[in-house]
Amino acid sequence: MTAFLAVLKIIGIVLLVIISVLLAIILLVLFVPVRYYVDGKVDETNLETETGLIKDRIYVKAGFSWLLHILRGRIIYPESTEFSVWVLFLKVFPLKKTKNSTDTQEIAESEESENPPTEMEEGFEESSENKDGSEDVTENSNETVEENNTDTTDTADNNSDENEEVSEGDETEKNEETDNDSEDNAEINDEASFLSVLKKIKDTIIKIIKTPQDVFTKIKCTISSIYVKIDMIKKTLENDIFKRAFEVTKKQILRVLKMILPKKCRINIRIGLPDPITTADIFAAYGILYPILVGKVYMTPEFEKSVIEGKVHIRGKIRVFTIVWAAAVLFFNKDVKKTIKRFQKIAKS
Repeated sequence: MTAFLAVLKIIGIVLLVIISVLLAIILLVLFVPVRYYVDGKVDETNLETETGLIKDRIYVKAGFSWLLHILRGRIIYPESTEFSVWVLFLKVFPLKKTKNSTDTQEIAESEESENPPTEMEEGFEESSENKDGSEDVTENSNETVEENNTDTTDTADNNSDENEEVSEGDETEKNEETDNDSEDNAEINDEASFLSVLKKIKDTIIKIIKTPQDVFTKIKCTISSIYVKIDMIKKTLENDIFKRAFEVTKKQILRVLKMILPKKCRINIRIGLPDPITTADIFAAYGILYPILVGKVYMTPEFEKSVIEGKVHIRGKIRVFTIVWAAAVLFFNKDVKKTIKRFQKIAKS
């Protein structure tokens, strides 16, 4: 009994350790934020004479990190165009191909190129033998057919002389009967063709009359269905259930967007286009958006020369718990469920 209890104790301790580790991992994933960053710059470039060199003067470094840089990833342009991911000091993505696999592939390709498969040669030999055999068979069959043809021609000549006399008397009687039948058939065919023409004319007239009626009924049905759907959507939007669902959805979406947007953002741009009017239009739009971009985006106009120069520095974080919480609130909200079902019903009607 003591041994059995000791085994149960060990099993319980192991299960508790596994459950605690899983809970710790889940809590870390939910509450430890994923931090992202973007750093970039564009060296001063003349847009009139150095437009082709602008790609060489761009430098961008973007990436993320999680849990004290245990998991991290980044991409650096123009040094590399691949996004790389590390776990501690191990590169997880993209995986590097081992030298052994590449060597074996090269050896296999070289052997195939030097020694083509022998099955193809055997197939060519078999096909050539079959061709020779088929030629012999065709020659023998042609000889037998010629012999049979000579025998049949002799018998046919003898029978033709005997049947000539009988056929002359029968032909006169058959010609008289066929003349009478052809006259009757011609009259019947004329009547049938005339009736078919009348039937076709009648069908075309009926189609011409019915086509506008069908088009009108279809247009009437579509207009009525559109009117019914508009009325249903209007009633749904005016309903208190939709208003409550809209408020809950708006609140959760704004919460997620506020969390995702960068906490630190500083963008400095100096720009001057060949046409000063276009430069003025850009800064007019910047003036309209200035209350939103204040403290984040700084733009300097250049009217004397066409040039572009800039620096970007962005820092932010994403917490998975906020996204999961917003999704759970929307999923279990009764007003949201009723509104979704209502719109599905309107779409199917």
